[in-house]
Amino acid sequence: MTSMAGVRPRGGWYHGWNIVTVCILAGVAANGLPINAFSLFLHDWSAQLHASISTLELGIAACGLTCAVLSPVAGMLTDRYPARTLLACGVAGMALFCAGISLIERTWQYLALYGVLLPLSLICATSIPANAVVSRWFVRRLGLALGLTAFGLGMAGVVMPPIVAAVMPTLGWRMIWRIGAAVIAFVILPLVLLVVRERPAARDGLHYLAQGAGAGGNHGHEIGDGGSAGETLRWRDILSRRNFWLLVIGYLPMLALYGGCGNNLTPIATSRGLTAQEAGLLLSTFSFCQLAATLGSGILSDRLGNRLPLAGLAFLTAAGGTIIAFGQGFPTILLGAGLAGVGGSFWPLLAAAIATEFSGKGFGRAFGMLTFFLPFAVTSPFAVAKSQEVSGSYAPALMVMVALSIAGGIACLFLRERRGARAD
Repeated sequence: MTSMAGVRPRGGWYHGWNIVTVCILAGVAANGLPINAFSLFLHDWSAQLHASISTLELGIAACGLTCAVLSPVAGMLTDRYPARTLLACGVAGMALFCAGISLIERTWQYLALYGVLLPLSLICATSIPANAVVSRWFVRRLGLALGLTAFGLGMAGVVMPPIVAAVMPTLGWRMIWRIGAAVIAFVILPLVLLVVRERPAARDGLHYLAQGAGAGGNHGHEIGDGGSAGETLRWRDILSRRNFWLLVIGYLPMLALYGGCGNNLTPIATSRGLTAQEAGLLLSTFSFCQLAATLGSGILSDRLGNRLPLAGLAFLTAAGGTIIAFGQGFPTILLGAGLAGVGGSFWPLLAAAIATEFSGKGFGRAFGMLTFFLPFAVTSPFAVAKSQEVSGSYAPALMVMVALSIAGGIACLFLRERRGARAD
């Protein structure tokens, strides 16, 4: 980005916050029905498609694996093409996906949509292009902007399931997906096309791009170092960075422990003699703490940088995993669920750390490569369940993940951060 020094900031509302809002809506559209409300459709799908629940679960697994494999490609495209183009393609793909799901009659059709069209749409409509464009609009308050973007994704998990559960008996699952397709195509897609711009212009002002203007000085990337179209970050440039590998070592164990606890929380609660209502409250607490910590991590990123908050999240997640592994009684396990829930709130910190490390020269490519390692963590729920089947206890697998999470937190303390001027 060329320097805009000397341009008088424009007062009033900053357009970057409009872009954050649209990125939130795109994330809700991409995750709300296909991911967050997924389990609510399993019973009807199983009955009408004559498929087992485990077969239907393969759709989510295929989606996750394909997303991880395609993430580096999505990152490369994000650095090469406008974010509005990618977001619009992703949102349009989600509309087609929702319409397609409403028409399925065979299991292979469901698996094809979840294994091919959904991941292609997800990687274009969510974190990689969204975080990239947001990072170009903010230096000051970058952490808050990224935290709000991730917070919106989490809100889909809180808002959509109750709505779907309430209207399912009346509308039926096919009509729900058709309504979702229409809302995405005729509301969210036009907003993406109208609102998203690649970078701020002089008329937008410099208030959120001035490094010394506020609490965003900890991110350390300057207005003039955004990189030109001719600057291309190579894969070896990313993989040779010490901070990149420390981030991988820091977030993967945290994510594994977060998933291992969250996806097994109901059977763990049942094994400890808790009721179904208490298990539901545990899940709600787990999700709420993840949401609150996501927003908090963005604010802490602006105040403290990313090193200490990442390490703190890893240690808190490890404490929660330990309590869940050995805790007895509802209050104790409730505390463990809340602490383990913060393990899913690191995404704003990762995005801010990548923005600091690589600035505008290759954010998309670097963030895409960072998420390429997700398959190493997605097997954790299976590992925790298998531990119970083999040994009669969830503790062995959970404690291995706890140890790795602590090691990851220690690794985060060795991150090197460039610090800017701190606000008064």
